[in-house]
Formats: sequence, structure tokens, C-alpha cells
Amino acid sequence: MAVAGLFVWASGEAWAFLDTGTLLTNSASATYGAGTPGNYQQSSISYSATAKILVANPAVFLWKDIEGPTCVTATAGGMITFSICFSNGGANSAFNVTVKDRLPNSTFWMGQLMYDSWYIDLAGASQTLTAWYATAANGTWLQGAYPGPPAGCGGPTTASNNCPYLQWVVPALGVGRSGCVRFMVSVG
Repeated sequence: MAVAGLFVWASGEAWAFLDTGTLLTNSASATYGAGTPGNYQQSSISYSATAKILVANPAVFLWKDIEGPTCVTATAGGMITFSICFSNGGANSAFNVTVKDRLPNSTFWMGQLMYDSWYIDLAGASQTLTAWYATAANGTWLQGAYPGPPAGCGGPTTASNNCPYLQWVVPALGVGRSGCVRFMVSVG
């Protein structure tokens, strides 16, 4: 009686973060055997294949600034414009980059009317980003309102700090690409 078998071994998944430039080797092999078990005339054939993968990670950089002088003095009802900029200086594109910000105490996001943002996509074209806001850092994110402050978030005439968290999601940030989000807040 002849018995045939196929055996395959393959490497597992890598779960740890690997540095750019790391060379991964993934190999697989298969052996086919035929003949009667225990018979000296049993034959087998082995096959193997190897794939090499070079790790190339994105490297996203982030910085925040105010428009105007290095130090801004603002009084109640005054406006401050912030810019949060980001770039990818790595070896691969970054996807779904999430930029989050917590507004300073006693300031109020003025909503989409007083806000604009952009980033540069993989093809080098400017894209518009949508602002999202939340009442807590781990809260539910809601899309920014137009015009004026989002409902329930306070504003220049309401002494409230209900929505101090903002975020934007950049769908794809290619190598060497960058962008900024700009928004204005009112001082309470």
C-alpha cells in the first residue's frame, strides 16, 4: 500500500516594531513522500522558497505654533490662531495619521467658520481635512459645525469649556509630504 503525505512549515508573524532597514527573511518548505511506511524504497522530494523583505517605516514629525509674535497676550474676547503642522520624513507612506489637540483652558474653538486646514497628499495635491471635536479625551468624536461653535461647546459669550478636544485624520501622508491645520480660538 502506498502512502503519500505533504508537510509544510512557514514562519510566523512578526508582532514587534522593527527599525527601518531591518531585513526580514521568510521561508517555507514542503516535503512529499511516497512508498510503503518502513520500506527502504520510500522516496521523498522537498521544495523550499525564501522571500526577503526590507522594512521601511514612516517617520511622522509634529509641531505646534501660534501666528504672530512668540508670546501672545490676549484679553477676554481676543482671538488666537494656532497652527499644527506635520511631515513624513520616513522611508514609507503613513496612513490614517491622527492629529489631536487639547485647547488651553478658558479658550473656545470658534468652529468651522473660523478654521481652515490642509495637507499634501501622495500625489502632491492640497486636500481639506475635517475637524472633529469631543468633550473628553476618550469621548465620542463629532464632526465640526458650520458656522460658529459646535452646539453645546460654549463660545465667546458662554463661560463654558465643554469641547476642549480637537482632532483631524490625514488619510495618507506620503514620503516627504507635509501639511498643517489652522484654527482660531476665542479667549473667555
